[in-house]
Amino acid sequence: MLFTSDRPVKELNDFVDYVWSFYGEHDDTLYPIFGLKKKDIYDAFFVYQERIEKGDLEYVHYSWGDGDSLDRERVRDIILEQQQTTQFIAWHGG
Repeated sequence: MLFTSDRPVKELNDFVDYVWSFYGEHDDTLYPIFGLKKKDIYDAFFVYQERIEKGDLEYVHYSWGDGDSLDRERVRDIILEQQQTTQFIAWHGG
């Protein structure tokens, strides 16, 4: 697990709320992602965690920054990747 405190669930929830504050659909959102749900953020976080832990050549430069802005942006990118995949499948009758 990326979180080192004795309360990793709270840290994860705090990170998800942090990501949500930037991209969720609400009045204070800076960069809303249409249709985003908190579940999408959790799912993207776990993809990010897997990429960090696997250390594949493509993601060897990934490391956990304690939930900083770079972590947020990488999770956002994964969300957008997943949305593109979902839209592609929908458009092509999958």
